[in-house]
Amino acid sequence: MVYTFLIISITYLAVCIAWTAPALGQRRTLTQKAIFASSAESEMKTTTIAIVGSGAVGCYYGARLWETKEYMVKFLMRGEHFTASKEKGLNVTSVAGDIYIPPKELLAYDKVESMGKVDWVILSLKSTSIEATPSLILPLLHENSRVIAIMNGLVDDDIVRLLEGQDDADEPILTQCAAVYGGMAFLCSNRKSPGHIDHSYAGKLTASLSRSSNLYTDVNVHKDAIISLWKPTKGFEFSYDGNLVRARWLKNLWNLPFNGISVAMNGITVDMIVTDPGLRKLAFKVMDETIQIANSDLALRGCSTDDYLGVMEKKAMMELSDNMGPYKTSTMLDLVNRKPMEVKYLFRKAVDRANELNVSTPILDTLVNQIEFLQRIHNLY
Repeated sequence: MVYTFLIISITYLAVCIAWTAPALGQRRTLTQKAIFASSAESEMKTTTIAIVGSGAVGCYYGARLWETKEYMVKFLMRGEHFTASKEKGLNVTSVAGDIYIPPKELLAYDKVESMGKVDWVILSLKSTSIEATPSLILPLLHENSRVIAIMNGLVDDDIVRLLEGQDDADEPILTQCAAVYGGMAFLCSNRKSPGHIDHSYAGKLTASLSRSSNLYTDVNVHKDAIISLWKPTKGFEFSYDGNLVRARWLKNLWNLPFNGISVAMNGITVDMIVTDPGLRKLAFKVMDETIQIANSDLALRGCSTDDYLGVMEKKAMMELSDNMGPYKTSTMLDLVNRKPMEVKYLFRKAVDRANELNVSTPILDTLVNQIEFLQRIHNLY
């Protein structure tokens, strides 16, 4: 009797195991799949980028990033530019290849609060709007976000101070994000109409680290990160410069003579500067003074003479301009359209730095005084 009961119990147990084993295996397989899926999703997380200042510069580089299909690129836009882009898409015509972002694929926003946290912020405001930096980008930042300020002039320390709420006299200390870079764009690009950007010449983008948060003991990670960001793009050259001061002065070597003369002459194009003997000579003289300021600044910071600007850089800037055609500089367009001009950071700060370094710059000083006069009489602040 007992023996029969044992036989029945064992048989029943075997049947139960036979029926439940596949289910257990299926559950185990589903659990493993869920783990693997979660891991893959984590590894494949799309890098998010916010373009803050979606004008001629921001839209061009933002569209190039979007074109890679590797990033989620969000554009902060305003007014008619936002409306037209949302309805018809963003159209970038370019000598390096056109880009069209259809309305259904364009992530355009008119409120920064709607954009969410992002991994990268490309800040391409005009320096006339620099005071708005905290309200525009702090809502986008987490501790590992990085910011690239593709802007004209000596803006870098003030950007960090504004983000941190520090005074002008304070040494900038970054805590709001992982890193802030300076971005220098040698780009001929204009906004032709709402929703339409036209890139006509050049395009090289250089970036240099401005500040790193104390969370990163090895700042080389920031160099690697930004090189990796731009690696998939096409249509322009990207380079990393380990010396931000030199990189900013190199951009000033073009901006001060060509942006400056185009404004001081009450709104002329670059081709008029390079083809007129007197203005071409003037441009060279402004470049000579800019080089003097730059090299004195680099020397004070203990940089090697190998980093100094010289004849080679001056020649390269003139050759760049010789092939530019009737390009309308950004500050000249602001003058003729009676919009606020980038005078403080683009021009005045360069002269102030020369005075601090006891470098004589009579020609640049005269040029900047002329520009400030035009700013005053037209109230372009």
